[in-house]
Amino acid sequence: MKPDSRETDLQGMLLGGPEAWNQWRDQNPTCSVDLFKTNLSNAILRGVNLSEADLRKAKLFRADFRWARFWHADLRGANLKGANLYSANLSGANLSGADLSNAMLYCANLRGADLRGAILNSANLMRADFSNSDLRYANLIGAKLRGAQFEGATLLCTDLLDINLSGVALDGVNLIEV
Repeated sequence: MKPDSRETDLQGMLLGGPEAWNQWRDQNPTCSVDLFKTNLSNAILRGVNLSEADLRKAKLFRADFRWARFWHADLRGANLKGANLYSANLSGANLSGADLSNAMLYCANLRGADLRGAILNSANLMRADFSNSDLRYANLIGAKLRGAQFEGATLLCTDLLDINLSGVALDGVNLIEV
């Protein structure tokens, strides 16, 4: 199978719905998932398993990924503007340079995620867990952070303009040049 047709097959299978996709993932745990630059904008993929998938530069804006699993996924440079990632597991994911403006990340697990240079403007990050994450040079202008956890996170040169930090757990956080 040509790489382009395999990528198209994966995208088609994914758009067939999370149930069939997750069943395929369970049956093919060692198969790599290459969705580089794929377009899943506006897709409804609640609970989908995209753990360890290559989603670099993917177009995922306004997609519904509630309860989805992106454990150790590569989302560098992905467009997640307005995406719904409510209670999604993004632990260990690489989101460096990703655009998460206006995204819903309420109760999301971002423990140990790489968010260097990520854009989180006006995102709902309430009750999200950023423990041990790297947010160097990230932009959180106007984001909602109430109840978010940042224990052990790196916030070096992070833009927190118009942020209310009341109710935010910042134990062991490096706030140099914030």
